[in-house]
Amino acid sequence: MLIRSNLLYLSFAFLATVFLMLSCGASMHSDQLTLHVPDHFSGSMHVTTCIAGAPTGEITLDEQGLGKTSLCPAVNHSVELEVIRIDRRYKLNSSEVRIVRTGDGISTSIEAQLLQ
Repeated sequence: MLIRSNLLYLSFAFLATVFLMLSCGASMHSDQLTLHVPDHFSGSMHVTTCIAGAPTGEITLDEQGLGKTSLCPAVNHSVELEVIRIDRRYKLNSSEVRIVRTGDGISTSIEAQLLQ
């Protein structure tokens, strides 16, 4: 009887651990976005999100660093940016990218700084 009750507790502990690992792994998902910026661009980038008909994964920013995307990052998602200029490529990880959201968590824009 002692072995059977221990087996029940061990099975529960195993299932709980698997569930936690899967839920944490899902919440760490990062969306990818590639930004083409003007030559010698430096400064603030602002991408308006959730725009129907706009490109999803690869967009071009104007001279002021503004752009639009149909990408609409979920509440538990972050965004990693790849910034491409004619002469250089930059990777900005999710800690360098700010997702602006409404009170209910809907993404309105993605912002980041690109300094030369």
